[in-house]
Amino acid sequence: MRSGVELLQAARSMSEAEVALTFGHAGPSSAQGIERAALVAALLSSFTPADAPLIRQLTRAEITAVNSADAGCGDVLLACCWLLFRLGYVEDSELVWRAKEINFDSHSYIDSVFLIPQGAQATAEFARSQGLSDLVTWVEGDWLRDPEEHVREWRTGSFFATVPPAEAPAAELAAWLRQ
Repeated sequence: MRSGVELLQAARSMSEAEVALTFGHAGPSSAQGIERAALVAALLSSFTPADAPLIRQLTRAEITAVNSADAGCGDVLLACCWLLFRLGYVEDSELVWRAKEINFDSHSYIDSVFLIPQGAQATAEFARSQGLSDLVTWVEGDWLRDPEEHVREWRTGSFFATVPPAEAPAAELAAWLRQ
């Protein structure tokens, strides 16, 4: 069994298409069971801005997995959305919105603050430019007050503060994230 660091090194050396094949929802069964969750857990303590394409690909795979399961949300999808929020690109609010809108559980579980990495106005402008009227309505209705304290709480990383080190075995990282 590979460690989280080994998974991360392998994923970082892959193209987006290779990541999709290896860690995507239709990938090998070990990717669905352990490796995708372990990779996301390893990223929680080791991500850099250069990991943005990898995190987006993993988020898309997890959205597909949650959609296929037709239930729940799960900590893996939450962690993916948190990573996108931490990266701070307003363009990722569309992907977070897709994750949040999968079902009732994901809508409730994925915090709305993840939609506003650069503030409510920036997300509303981006969503408007992309024709995402439901996201515009949500952001303007929920966040045009001062969200800074709520944003600071999530940016501290306290929700994922006890992540095992990325050197841990993949099974341990996956088990921790799915607890």
